[in-house]
Amino acid sequence: MAPCLKIQILSKMTERLEVVGLKNAASKYEWDDGSDHDDVTKIYVRGGPKGIQFIKFEYVKTGQLKDGSFHGYSGPGFTQMFEIDHKKNEHLLSVEGFFDFQNDVIFALQFKTNLKISEIMGYEYFNHKFTLAMEGKKIIGFHGSADANLKALGAYVTSITPARMEAKGGKGGKEWDDGGDYEAVTKIHGRSDHKGIKDIIFDYVDKDGHPKDETHGSTSGQGYTLEPFEINHLGKEYLLSIDGYYDETSGVIQALQFKTNMKTSALMGYYDDDAVKFTTECNGNKIIGFHGYAEKNLNSLGAYFTTLPLTKLEFEDSFHEKLYQIYGNSGGLWDDGSFQGVRKVQIYYDGYCVRCIRFHYDNGDKVESREHGSQIVDGVQEGEFILDYPNEVIMSVEGLAASINERIPFEFVLESQGCAIVGFHGRSNPDSINALGAYFFPIPPSHDG
Repeated sequence: MAPCLKIQILSKMTERLEVVGLKNAASKYEWDDGSDHDDVTKIYVRGGPKGIQFIKFEYVKTGQLKDGSFHGYSGPGFTQMFEIDHKKNEHLLSVEGFFDFQNDVIFALQFKTNLKISEIMGYEYFNHKFTLAMEGKKIIGFHGSADANLKALGAYVTSITPARMEAKGGKGGKEWDDGGDYEAVTKIHGRSDHKGIKDIIFDYVDKDGHPKDETHGSTSGQGYTLEPFEINHLGKEYLLSIDGYYDETSGVIQALQFKTNMKTSALMGYYDDDAVKFTTECNGNKIIGFHGYAEKNLNSLGAYFTTLPLTKLEFEDSFHEKLYQIYGNSGGLWDDGSFQGVRKVQIYYDGYCVRCIRFHYDNGDKVESREHGSQIVDGVQEGEFILDYPNEVIMSVEGLAASINERIPFEFVLESQGCAIVGFHGRSNPDSINALGAYFFPIPPSHDG
């Protein structure tokens, strides 16, 4: 069971999450990097068979890098680094780890941003998992305790400010602003006339689940009803982008088209051949609010964006209860984290089971490979799946699994509608794959035409 977090409010914006791990460390072992940072940019972790030996963070403040201190001791082991690109509006959301209460040592850590998840740094320690996070907040600093090993870890968090993208379209009208303090957009509807969009209505749901709607433009006079566009936010559907067309002479938006990770709306309105097209989107983010200008018609439209969820499908979800009971804690835990996408998968198998699996991931400017299990088995065969990335992505994985004793296979599926697989995790023995899970990220819409 994960330890409960204690929270201390330091200011209106910054809160302190108390340490998980050793609660009463000697004062000489305590350290505190403080909260006077905008973001975390790099994390160095040195692990070994006796747990995390040291940790070091690099921060950024008003564009300037700030080097943190080493916390712990550098002994025999391995060092891993996780980089967070604050220039791309990437920020640290949570830390998960495994703690050994018997020896008061943190054994493993894994870091999650709004864009990716690190591989596991260190070693799993069963049944003592913890999480440092607060919903809707980002981590900007750390504190804890360490001697020859990392004993405890706490964090400082602050609110994530939605990104506001300027209004696009024609000139004129009066300014309006719905704000960006919503959980999701749930419905878009309105009317059009001979000039273009006459009025537009946005239905929102706030962070407490309460609905709210806002109307912009003129609700008087004649017009024809636009086909409503509904977004199932409870079903993990997210509004990702808008294509619009406006007339430069009248300054009115003639037509709009909205795209989610699952579908595209009908064209709302019409547009002339000489209409100017615009697109509003922010990669890795979803639209949660709108602003713009309108009077007798809708003149321009802008949006508020916040981060899209990067989701992890766990073994018990993907393999169902039966497989989790059989394999849930069998074999060593491995976790590749998440990447931009998957380029190739190689599978080594025989008549008994999958012996080894190798993933080739796209990591922006390079390809990184991860291998689990062993291909050095008598009679092993190889199969591979090559993708035309980024034009082609993995949407789902289907497979067969069976217990060692029963040998009666049953099907499992790794899938999340509207999302692509961007990483894998699982369990394996030296010569077999025992469990498989995946990371999913919503697929951005195309803008052809």
